[in-house]
Amino acid sequence: MSAPMWSIRCRHRSGSCRKMDVPSRLHEVAALALALALVTNPARADPPPVSPPPTPAPQSPPPPEAAPADRLTLLGSSDKLSWNGVAIAPDGRIFVEFPRITGSPGPSLAILNHDEANHTDSLTAYPGSGWNDWSATAKTDPAQGFVDLNAVHLGPENSLWAVDTGAPGFGRQPLPGATKLVRIDLATNKVSRVYVLPPDVLAPKSMIDDVRFHGSLAYITDAGSPGLIVLDLATGHARRVLDHDPSTTAQRPIVVDGETLKGPDNKPVMIHADQLEVTPDGAYLYYQPLCGPLYRIATALLDDPKATTQAVAAGVEFWYDTPALGGTAIGPDGTLYLDDVENDSVLSLDPGRRLATIIRDPRLHWADAPFLQGGVLTLPVPQLDRAAVFHHNHSQIQYPVGLYALHLPQPQPAPAHHDR
Repeated sequence: MSAPMWSIRCRHRSGSCRKMDVPSRLHEVAALALALALVTNPARADPPPVSPPPTPAPQSPPPPEAAPADRLTLLGSSDKLSWNGVAIAPDGRIFVEFPRITGSPGPSLAILNHDEANHTDSLTAYPGSGWNDWSATAKTDPAQGFVDLNAVHLGPENSLWAVDTGAPGFGRQPLPGATKLVRIDLATNKVSRVYVLPPDVLAPKSMIDDVRFHGSLAYITDAGSPGLIVLDLATGHARRVLDHDPSTTAQRPIVVDGETLKGPDNKPVMIHADQLEVTPDGAYLYYQPLCGPLYRIATALLDDPKATTQAVAAGVEFWYDTPALGGTAIGPDGTLYLDDVENDSVLSLDPGRRLATIIRDPRLHWADAPFLQGGVLTLPVPQLDRAAVFHHNHSQIQYPVGLYALHLPQPQPAPAHHDR
């Protein structure tokens, strides 16, 4: 059975639809992008190497100097579905991911493609075999369908990895056997392995959020019940670390446009362990609750199954008092790129803890999980804070939502392997 296609209207800056040869388009525009002067903050004094008490909301970084208008390029847009994840394969295919939190009826994962004859863009559900056919009323195995994807990431062995919370709705308990990490072989376009997370590493409120890789291990954040999950990709064995540690626990509300984000219960939404990145040398894992601050820990501690709970907790280092972040990426030089949802901005944080604003633009309202390649940061902008679940079942999302390419001040070479 061929994969179904969803037609979407795509608006480009020219007002018309045209073919998007993404690798060549990104390199072409990157070559024309002008250098952007960064406005940096002095590095903050080194804090103590332990989790600090709750902190007030951080001060906003300084605004950037005027950026060239062509630094932010619209790659595509959707009039009906809101994406929050993107990955670009070596062959140029653009994979976009849609969370159910935005009210998306599906697909959950798709290829964004272009019809030259009709000048339209469309979505092809990916992969086939019914993975995008799951519904709350369907009597299908939740381990063999996408229940609620929250992240997509290029990882080891030429694979695309999809993070499935397994929960049929925001704040709801995951279905048995539905919380999983799905590996898709990009060569065969088939699911090659499903890692169903066992009950002993989950909690009733667990909402696995994102994934990064270090050797044969995967690190997964739990944004619903604070903690990290370490998954052995060879054996499938999983264990939980930093459970309810201050560093994985949200300790302040999310404020966007001056308003506190609230859930259906009218209480502030608290998103626990969310963003994470492995340093290029594999020595450290950065992570944070959505609202910050940012911490790091030596991967050697996480990788050691014999390390005690106390030893792992003692290894946590406060790194930077970041604002609320929609997504992160890390460059080969160790610079972190941060989607600041409080200020419609993209920030950079170098290994010396110097923070800078790269761009501030209202088009980047709640930019989410980006993809970094060749000095270009591809940014999905789902406007998650405007989803109906946060506004008494009335969506405030302003369609079309965009997919943008941001050309970084200094082009970064793509890593040899997407193993982070």
